Amino acid sequence: METYTEPLSNYVAGSSFRSLSTPKDLVSGFFASRLAQTAYFEKWIDSGLPLRRWLINGFLFFLQEEARRRKSERVDTLSGASSIEPIADAKSAGEEFDRVWAASMVRSAAGTARDRCIQEGFETHWDMFEKHFVGGASYADIAESFKVSGGQSASMVRTASIRFRQAVVDLLLKDGATEDELDDEIARLMRALRPA
Repeated sequence: METYTEPLSNYVAGSSFRSLSTPKDLVSGFFASRLAQTAYFEKWIDSGLPLRRWLINGFLFFLQEEARRRKSERVDTLSGASSIEPIADAKSAGEEFDRVWAASMVRSAAGTARDRCIQEGFETHWDMFEKHFVGGASYADIAESFKVSGGQSASMVRTASIRFRQAVVDLLLKDGATEDELDDEIARLMRALRPA
C-alpha cells in the first residue's frame, strides 16, 4: 500500500475533504477500515479494475462516509450547514487521482531505477539520464560535461532508460495491469502527466 499512500494523501490534500483531518490520518483510516474487511482484495480481483482505480473509488466512499459521520456529530452552529463542500463528480475525482498517482508512480520508478543503476555500477548513466530527460540537456552537452563521445552519452542514457522503463512496467503490473494492457496503461500514464 506504500505505493498508494502518497497519491491518496496528495489527492485529499487538494480536495474539499481536506478539512476532515490530516491527509495522513485519512489515508491511514481508509487503509485500516478497508483492509480489516474480509475479502477486500478478492473483491478487487473480481472487479477487474486496476488497483489504483479500486482504491480511489473506495477512498471516495470512505471520505463521504467520514464526512457524513462528522456531519451527524456536529453541525455548523451558525448556519446549520455542513462545513464540508460536496465532492466533485467521480470522473473528475478519478482523473485528479490518476494525475497525483502518476506523478508518485514516476517518482517511485525513478528511485527504483536510480538504485538499480547505482547497484550495477551505472551511477554516471543515471546522472546523464536525469540531465537529458529532466534537465533537457542534449546528448552533445552531456558528452561534453561527462567527457565522453556523443554516441557514448546516448548509449549511457539508454542504459538508464531501460532500467526506468522496467521499473514503470513493474509498478503497473503490481497495480494489476496485464502484459497485454501495458501499452494502454503507459499511454494513460502519459496522459495523466500532461499539464491540464
